[in-house]
Amino acid sequence: MNDRGVSERAAASGVAVLRTSLIDFPGRVSAVLFFPGCNFRCPYCHNPDLVIPPFPEGLSTTGDALAFLETRRNVLSGVVLSGGEPLLRDDLPDLAAELRGRGFKVKLDTNGSFPDRIEGIGADFVALDLKTSPEDYDRVAPGVPDASDRVLESLRILRTLGVPYELRITCAPGIVEAEEIRRLAEYLEPEDSVVLQGFRPLRVLDARWESLPATPEGRMEDYARELRLRAARVRIRSSS
Repeated sequence: MNDRGVSERAAASGVAVLRTSLIDFPGRVSAVLFFPGCNFRCPYCHNPDLVIPPFPEGLSTTGDALAFLETRRNVLSGVVLSGGEPLLRDDLPDLAAELRGRGFKVKLDTNGSFPDRIEGIGADFVALDLKTSPEDYDRVAPGVPDASDRVLESLRILRTLGVPYELRITCAPGIVEAEEIRRLAEYLEPEDSVVLQGFRPLRVLDARWESLPATPEGRMEDYARELRLRAARVRIRSSS
């Protein structure tokens, strides 16, 4: 897998727009822009159509998305840049600047594989996915051999930006379980805000995962207690 090749395909593919969200940008009513293309291959990915081309037909152009957002300025106060992996797009800093110029706060969702691009977005909030323990990133990013180094560097940068951030951990079977939680806890610092998400067997990238059980709530509570030994602000995002 080549990051540049994925980037070129993604930039040519438009954007999917979620018109209104009350949960994706903490404290704000937002729209979400989902950019296709991803350099990771998480088998439980719930946006499989945006990972591997050909991408769906009918995606909006960036211009159409901006025109729509302009009509919603009296309703929306934020825009989330998500994916796929939005930092694959070389034009994302310009788009973020355009959104801020129109009065929107900007949130970035990222898998952390482009640490050198995070600061240039100038995001008002960043969500960084911690996919698994650093030793095990080949389970989710087999084509990115230095993925764990990139993610840890993204985490370091995030802590220096001076903006709110959250670390998101999806408790997927075989990828994030008790041992991985213990290892991830070692990389947390007291000021980190962590969100635990359970695995749900919806339509996902690897169809074999659709028959796996959802993460039990009791297990999520156990994981949260383990992480709170290092970072007090750990919450469980409800799957309902």
